[in-house]
Amino acid sequence: MKKKQKIGLALGGGAARGFAHIGVIKALEEFEIPIDLISGTSIGSFIGALYSAGNLKEFEKEIRSKNSFMRDVLLKLDPTFPKLSLMNGNEVIKIFKSLSSARTFEDLSIPLTTVTTGIEKNEKIECSDGDLINAIRASIAIPGVLSPVYINQRLCVDGGLVDPVPVESLYNMGADITIAVNLYGLYSSKHSQENYNIIDIVDRSAKIILNNITQLSFKIHSPDILIEPPIDEFKGWDFHKSSDLIEIGYQETKRVLNNNQETLMKIINLTDPY
Repeated sequence: MKKKQKIGLALGGGAARGFAHIGVIKALEEFEIPIDLISGTSIGSFIGALYSAGNLKEFEKEIRSKNSFMRDVLLKLDPTFPKLSLMNGNEVIKIFKSLSSARTFEDLSIPLTTVTTGIEKNEKIECSDGDLINAIRASIAIPGVLSPVYINQRLCVDGGLVDPVPVESLYNMGADITIAVNLYGLYSSKHSQENYNIIDIVDRSAKIILNNITQLSFKIHSPDILIEPPIDEFKGWDFHKSSDLIEIGYQETKRVLNNNQETLMKIINLTDPY
């Protein structure tokens, strides 16, 4: 009997675009690809925690329903302005707590590492044990939007500033095979130059920065399979478009896996213990 190789899944940040992760995971399950390790940045840590806790299907039902993320989170706002952010992020955490009983990393069925940014020293901080809720809050703390969180006495914000798609974390966890989901892949925009407005400019500029950081990190830690759902036209606040994002993530993952049969067979052979 040969040793089973560990498959790791890196879920990148992207705010509402992170709903595409749900479709990615559904496709991976259809292809019977077992996930042994998960790393997540920002919304990727949120989705990764729910998947590892076994509550992702309940979350999908929630965001597809009328009692949606759009109403329950965005419209409540829980404002804190002007001290450190516009919102404190409590409503996001309430959603997680309402769906899952997991409160620590040890409660999860699949090992998870969340990534956040130590803002004072520009450092990548990984969390993989202890307080899961605080780690998620830190990982999703979009600067200026959601309140920063203290991790081991270090002030932390969104992990996307240092590692938008944390493949390196999977290697640190001992992954033999890595699958990465980059939500910042840039495709030809449907906008013409004349139709761009200030919001489009700011949104696309942020995507360019984060995609460039991601591509540089891939030169050091290249994933075995890279999935980049074509969701360039979606904004980070498009929480009401969950069904579209889930479907695109699902279809793109199927396309990538079908077009990478050699790598797919390698994964199947390496994970077969016989």
